[in-house]
Amino acid sequence: MAKRLTRSIVRAPRDQRRVVLIFGCQRSGTTMLQQTFLDRSWRVLILEEHDRRLVGNDRRENRWQDYPTVFHRIRRLPFEVVAAKPLVESDRVTELMDAADAVKAIWMLRHYQGVAQSSLRRFGTENPYQDLQPFCSGDTLDWRCRGATKETRKTVIELLNSGLSPLDAAALFWWTRNQLYFDQRLWEDERIRILRYERACTGSDDVIQSLSDYVELPLPLHSIASKVRPQHGTSSVAELDPAVEQLCKKMWDSFVGYPEL
Repeated sequence: MAKRLTRSIVRAPRDQRRVVLIFGCQRSGTTMLQQTFLDRSWRVLILEEHDRRLVGNDRRENRWQDYPTVFHRIRRLPFEVVAAKPLVESDRVTELMDAADAVKAIWMLRHYQGVAQSSLRRFGTENPYQDLQPFCSGDTLDWRCRGATKETRKTVIELLNSGLSPLDAAALFWWTRNQLYFDQRLWEDERIRILRYERACTGSDDVIQSLSDYVELPLPLHSIASKVRPQHGTSSVAELDPAVEQLCKKMWDSFVGYPEL
């Protein structure tokens, strides 16, 4: 509230306002990036995933309204940086960045073991199967399957038919969401960078400096560092189905060498 009040008096010039979009598979640290790293600056406004300026008045909705309208609303906010995470729009990254105009984007990447275990703790053991169901039914309008290639859908169906544990299914869903990074060839776009969750948890000073340089705004180092949580989820590695492990590990290794913070 104090932040908004200050900015209502000292408004950032319109030509200095920009947007930071945060993408990534659920449970990959997108909320941590918003609340722990970016929200500590009074010059940054965080829009939560159900904010009416993004999704309208239905608080249960996750999908953004039409992008020109959303970014028109965002550009009216008197902050130098407005940060938002399009929770279910990871298949439309380029379209979103084009609509945002002055934009920087971040793809949060967390190890599949950590994401899968965190997902089961947060959402329960049935949720991974529900996340993968649209691939089996061919519901390409469902956000979980939207944007997936025929090859991705075929892989999911074949592995599910072989019989997967909840942990296997959660890891497989991680694979489908991060496959969108490659399907959209996002490494070729200078407006987006990868940020690894594990690095953010263990090397916060370096991350804060890199993030500050990237968004072109100095973030408060000491204020942020004291709020960074220790890494969770990958200390105990559970055994995955060999085919799922091979698939996820190959993708994890494939991210090496692409533009990172």
